[in-house]
Amino acid sequence: MFANNSAESKVLWLATALCLTFIVNQYLWLLNYTYISSLAIGLSILTILVFMIGAAKKSPEITFVLLIVCFLGIMTLGSATFAWDARSIWLFHAKRIYFDNHLLAQLDNYAAFSHNDYPALLPALSATLAKIIGHWNEVFPKATNVLFILPPLVVIGVVFTPLRYTVFFIIALFFMVGTLLTNGFMDGILSLYIVASLILLSILFFEWKQNLKISRGVLSASAMSHLAVLAGIKNEGTMAALILLFCLLASLAIDKKRIEIPKILVLFLPAFMISGIWLLLCHQYGVGNDVATSGNFIGTLTNRLSDAFSIHSIADALYYKKWIVFLPLCLFLIYFFQKNEASFKTASFLLRFGLLYSFSLFFVYLGTPHDLQWHLATSAKRTMLPVFLTFMTCFLVLFTECASKNNNKK
Repeated sequence: MFANNSAESKVLWLATALCLTFIVNQYLWLLNYTYISSLAIGLSILTILVFMIGAAKKSPEITFVLLIVCFLGIMTLGSATFAWDARSIWLFHAKRIYFDNHLLAQLDNYAAFSHNDYPALLPALSATLAKIIGHWNEVFPKATNVLFILPPLVVIGVVFTPLRYTVFFIIALFFMVGTLLTNGFMDGILSLYIVASLILLSILFFEWKQNLKISRGVLSASAMSHLAVLAGIKNEGTMAALILLFCLLASLAIDKKRIEIPKILVLFLPAFMISGIWLLLCHQYGVGNDVATSGNFIGTLTNRLSDAFSIHSIADALYYKKWIVFLPLCLFLIYFFQKNEASFKTASFLLRFGLLYSFSLFFVYLGTPHDLQWHLATSAKRTMLPVFLTFMTCFLVLFTECASKNNNKK
């Protein structure tokens, strides 16, 4: 089926198939999940990986991505799970799915401290891996993280060519995200899916990277699948998808481009359906989100808006980080482009998303019912990762285009 496709098109199809496998696996756990079902999912993933390795022979960028994923897999299997969120939320949910043999095991709201309202897409695959080996342990199921990292990294490898730009992205990713890629947390994975979705939407709607030998159908399927997985990772994924949609519509309107509502609906509808189904199930079982249901969110937000110390504390925790340096770098580079250039439009889209996502986090912290200093200390560094990774990607978009312009002049 790949006979007439380029290597980039093949691996993007395979990344899309991998995303869809993750989603199918989740809903199989709603049925009478058996060892045969888990083997089918495992064989599907293995087949996709084998085809991807074959397709990567013609692409040094994808070869590099696969080597990095193998390295991360070894790191994951060689480390214990001890961080609170990783052990007491994500791995605990996976353990409950495995032993109860059902996706909705956590919705009895047992151990409410484990945030039972969080989506179960990744825990479901962890439970599947445990089912395949025949028993539960605290290490092997965590390898799910590495499998989920692969599709967005494939997008990076396909788009940021030649190889040195993919290498730059991966090195920057390691410095920014670090062990959050392998220690069982979801924030690094969430950040990668946000960036991959931004890139794919930029290609589809702002004519960026038109030299890619990939059909719009493949790009659309990939964007749809990445958005769907994004909404199923954690609650912030749904917020990110909503902000992506708003920024896309706003950017198209600002650039005076035609807004193709049916096309946009096709891309975003699966994501909102996955999120909506989970929210309805949580509502049906009486499981709520701690930030939304504990205390008076609006009242707390209003009170903190008039408290200079609270505003300063949030701003300091969110923005006073070294990776914010990518924002002024982007603002500097963007002035070397004309407003009608695809690179300018793409960078503007990414900047709008990054800023609006950070403002949304700011308001979430303003309204949190928890102790503000505790909440900031335990989560702000992680929740801002999508913002900083978006700014870094924006910088790379502009830098690569500047380098390409200079090469063309020579």
